[in-house]
Amino acid sequence: MQEELYFDISKEGSGGSLYRVTDEAGNTSFRYHHSTYDEDRDETKVFQTPYTSFAQFWQMLTGDREWFYQHPMYVHAEQRAFVSEQLSNVNWNVQPDKKWQESHRRQWKKVLTDTNDYYRSKG
Repeated sequence: MQEELYFDISKEGSGGSLYRVTDEAGNTSFRYHHSTYDEDRDETKVFQTPYTSFAQFWQMLTGDREWFYQHPMYVHAEQRAFVSEQLSNVNWNVQPDKKWQESHRRQWKKVLTDTNDYYRSKG
């Protein structure tokens, strides 16, 4: 079974990495390895959630109305145009602080223009 990093994102108290998984027969699915942190209890919980498609994962992610204010670290090249389009339709003004808006816009721009092999294993 082959795994490839496909999407990586975090926010305060949680975050995770979505992997595209290809089995020996060439079938693909996705696995979201994510965690939450409870500061009051100093407790981290780790989860693995399967998704049959990126669309299914995206639906979960965008269930957070302010998903675009999360901190992206990687977006696979196959999804960059789609994510860029989605970002063009968000209301950045839900957070009135202009510096906060620009900081998040810059981070999205960075991950959407990074070289394709940025997170690819060098080994």
